[in-house]
Amino acid sequence: MKLVLGKRERVLVKTRAHRRALRGPFFGFLVLLAGGCYLGGWLLRTDLDPWANEARPLFLALLLSVFSVLLFIWCLRPWLRWANSYTFLTTERIVTKRGRSLGRQQSIGLYAIHDIVAGVRANAPEKAPGTLAVVMAEQRFNIPHVPAVALMRGYCIGAITALPHFPRLDGVNMEEGGADPSMDPMHEARHQQPPEQSEWTEHE
Repeated sequence: MKLVLGKRERVLVKTRAHRRALRGPFFGFLVLLAGGCYLGGWLLRTDLDPWANEARPLFLALLLSVFSVLLFIWCLRPWLRWANSYTFLTTERIVTKRGRSLGRQQSIGLYAIHDIVAGVRANAPEKAPGTLAVVMAEQRFNIPHVPAVALMRGYCIGAITALPHFPRLDGVNMEEGGADPSMDPMHEARHQQPPEQSEWTEHE
């Protein structure tokens, strides 16, 4: 799956949801298989009532139809969604993409991120999957089932701290006198230190 990048943008990490996201469809497949085999075996018995023997082809066709529909809804569709969904970390943003349509793509600029939290269960191993919570000014975006979520959080923080920082300059009225160098924007830019990355906190 290709991602349309900016002129100087490049992909740092490309991953998809952990396989544990397929546990539900897998258990659904087992239940569906067991139920289908049981009902199919019951309909193929030779000691059924006469009316059941006459309607057996209809019941078998109905069972096959229901089995096929539930197989697609419970198993195939979630698997296809998982297989075609990716999470990208680039030098400029975090992107979640589902399928090939741009309408199913969500993008978060790294400059807009205030914090990133790796949510894992207690006593989880170092590379355990979990939920990556991206905290912005007024909302929180969760990406579930991220493989090695703590490591992914480290990559995200590294990409954010590598962003170029431009000093904010106050406007200067050039019509008013005074050649004070401290009022010169270039003077301020030369002496201003880059802001410290103090907003990042470590989360267990």
